[in-house]
Amino acid sequence: MLGTEQGVLVGNRTTDDLVYKIASTRWERAAAFHLVYNSYLEAGLGEPNPHQMRVTPYHLLPTTETFLATLDGEAVFTLSLVADGELGLPMEAVYPDEVAGYRAHGLRVGEVSCLADRRSQFRGFFPVFLQLGRLMVQYARKRELDALLIAVHPRHVRFYRRFLDFRPLGDQRDYPTVRNNPAIALCLDFERVDRELPENYDTFFGQPLPAEELTPHPILAEDVDYFRPMIDPTFRLAPLEGRLGGMGAPAPDRGIGAA
Repeated sequence: MLGTEQGVLVGNRTTDDLVYKIASTRWERAAAFHLVYNSYLEAGLGEPNPHQMRVTPYHLLPTTETFLATLDGEAVFTLSLVADGELGLPMEAVYPDEVAGYRAHGLRVGEVSCLADRRSQFRGFFPVFLQLGRLMVQYARKRELDALLIAVHPRHVRFYRRFLDFRPLGDQRDYPTVRNNPAIALCLDFERVDRELPENYDTFFGQPLPAEELTPHPILAEDVDYFRPMIDPTFRLAPLEGRLGGMGAPAPDRGIGAA
């Protein structure tokens, strides 16, 4: 069974010094978007932009939450949860039929997106991932989602299957929004894990988090206006075509962006 043992970060600082939360302010969202930008740029998944943030149209929806782990006010780990809504899910650009299948059965799904961390600067990645993942999956269940979807690089599939019990949803495909890197879709079905009780079930669900930590923090209208000009103007792939209206700039020749 997985543990949530203390991990050393820098000097004498440990994971006990981190704050795990749902982003609720403009600064916290900006810190997350900047972290994703740097991480994706370093990994060859994105391209430079003058804002030095990776903002997608999904980030500006009230159905999306951004999760943060911070150390002394600095973002060290982030991920976003995009609940199915007016723009659908990011992975529909590549896996439209798979997502449509859940809707056809009346299931509510969300997509885990924009994972990033400062692993090159901090040690102790794994316990931080566990704690922030625990917050995210308990939030998803409180919001009555039936399943979580994610598209990951093939080399990361084993990690998500082993430690989080995600199961394959689709075959390997090129993902245009991350510079055509390969991806495989995975699914974490809550009804199944409740029934099967996989090895790490208690790590994520054994101890419920306080209700106040799971309170939604939808983005404010003024923050939507602030970040709207920063949306990657190349983020124009299905399922967004025809849905964006005035949310971003005109469609370019090709797309890059975060899944």
